Amino acid sequence: MALSLELEEWVGARWHHWASRARSYPTYPDAAVTLATIAPALSVFFRIAGGDPGLPIHAISSRESRHRLTLRQRLGFDSEMLERPSRSQEAVQLPVRIDVFPRRQLNRELYYWLAAFLASAKAPARDTDALRADIRALRLARQASCNVLGEFPGLFALHQRLSAAALNARPPRGQLPPAEAAIEAAVRALLTGTTLASDPVLEAVFDRSRSLDDIHAPRGYRSFLPVPLWGVVEPGATCTRDAPAGDDDPRIEGDGQSVAGGARKASRKRQDQSERDDPLVFNRFEKMLSFAEMVNLNRMVDDEPDDKAGRTAEQLDQLTLSPHIKRAASRLNVELELAPDTVLAGQLEGEFTYPEWDYRKQRYLPKQSRVLTGLHSESSKPWHPDAATHRRVLRVQRQFEALRPRRVVLRGQRDGPDLDTDAVVRAYCDQVATGVPAEHLYLAARPQARDLAVNVLVDNSLSTEAWLEDRRIIDVSREALWVLAHGLARCGDDYAIATFTSHRRHRVRINHIKTFQEQTGARVDRRIAALEPGSYTRMGPAIRHATFELAQRPNRHRLLLLISDGKPNDTDYYEGRYAIEDTRRAVLDARQQQIRVFAITIDREAGQYIPRLFGRGAYAMVRRPENLVAALPRLYRQITHGAV
Repeated sequence: MALSLELEEWVGARWHHWASRARSYPTYPDAAVTLATIAPALSVFFRIAGGDPGLPIHAISSRESRHRLTLRQRLGFDSEMLERPSRSQEAVQLPVRIDVFPRRQLNRELYYWLAAFLASAKAPARDTDALRADIRALRLARQASCNVLGEFPGLFALHQRLSAAALNARPPRGQLPPAEAAIEAAVRALLTGTTLASDPVLEAVFDRSRSLDDIHAPRGYRSFLPVPLWGVVEPGATCTRDAPAGDDDPRIEGDGQSVAGGARKASRKRQDQSERDDPLVFNRFEKMLSFAEMVNLNRMVDDEPDDKAGRTAEQLDQLTLSPHIKRAASRLNVELELAPDTVLAGQLEGEFTYPEWDYRKQRYLPKQSRVLTGLHSESSKPWHPDAATHRRVLRVQRQFEALRPRRVVLRGQRDGPDLDTDAVVRAYCDQVATGVPAEHLYLAARPQARDLAVNVLVDNSLSTEAWLEDRRIIDVSREALWVLAHGLARCGDDYAIATFTSHRRHRVRINHIKTFQEQTGARVDRRIAALEPGSYTRMGPAIRHATFELAQRPNRHRLLLLISDGKPNDTDYYEGRYAIEDTRRAVLDARQQQIRVFAITIDREAGQYIPRLFGRGAYAMVRRPENLVAALPRLYRQITHGAV
């Protein structure tokens, strides 16, 4: 009996291995190119090709494809999972790796072609008929390719190489129904650069003026096998999400499980049945359990962490997010492809209200966020660094003191305590030559004033509670604030320091560590000692309020210095591209008021978004948090150069 079971397991494993690996396209692991290795250059190329500069480039996970499967594929799975390049309102999404071609150079060139293609491609019109939708998709693919080659003729040879390689990699489709065979013929014709018009479907693909009203998908029609050279542009979509009824606490202990791969398709949906108190037994006991889709029912919330939660998430084609009153023990770190939330417009009344920039409508939403300000709470005793930190702080303070404006010696003055020897010699020679005596023969020493006001804005969100190596980010922030407070005092510049955190648009909190009117002292030290992690990072309103404070200063030069450890986000709609664009608009508005904005970040992933926020030369990335304090004097010297 044991031998029989072992034989069955052996046969089953071999059968599964044979049936489940029937991929449509070949793979060449030795020639693979990963997105991570070329993402920075690819981002620049996408913008050069005319792409939206506000769109980051992210990795995308495999998605279900609806094309017709071969017999062997149907034995192994119901549908094939493929990585389809795409562009949405939030990001450009490309495969994590490309290994479809046998040559590494071709796989690398495919990344660049996809970037140019998605920069030019347009979103298709919505069509409920599957055949007409495919015709529209092929029309747009042809038009986008022509646009790219018309704008960049130098890519013509690259496109020919990729088209030939894609045609060779494309598997024969066998006996297809007439409509699907016509679409497949059109795909191959587009790859070879020929034009076909032997039936209405082919004619509709190559003649954009032809109406599609008389074309309908036959029963059982399946879409064509996606082409690696063509991406898809997803129509803009938003979803409305109500805030949870409770005042959710962002502090959640423990780290979430990471889910491998790129961004996963997801949607938001309110599951009202999950709020019911009555139990429900949902198990027939004679079936095999599997994960398919979200079901709106009253489900239990696990009290114990699930070690297999990450594996379960990887098996789902689409994740559904819904609010729940209870908190689950298992948490996941997943990059999601979500439709952005609908902006919940509505004017607020409060101590300070500021607009937000809606990039979709290209206009401000007035009084969209409320800022509450006040002095930071004080600890019972000042912050005292340990011996090693104290030595480091003293060394950095001396560097700050060296930045204090010195007395400058002015030559060739009308009066002064000392003669300018060079001026006297020149005056004697001029008098002998021309007979005209000179009067500017003295040296004068005068103090050099910088006339600079600095507003330091520090991100105090929940992420500062995280550990980096052997220190918490909040501890690094305390040390940096202490150095800044005492270092700037020694520089002689006017300055203020504040922290900011947020919890939705109604509550953006700015706490002043030191105001412009205060002197550095024990009270400031106690506020620094009381610094604790906050909630979220609604950066745009915080920058607008700091700009408002600086605009009241009479100084000739004004600087807004932002120190952060992550990108802007909040628990409502303030996330993704909306948050990026609103923060960028706040920075541009500050510069229009002759206020210089400079950002310092310790986020290792900041390269994906900080250039868009602050622009070239207006930010610095400190790779190791422990180097932040030592880097402050050098960065401050760089920022204030010329403010004299």
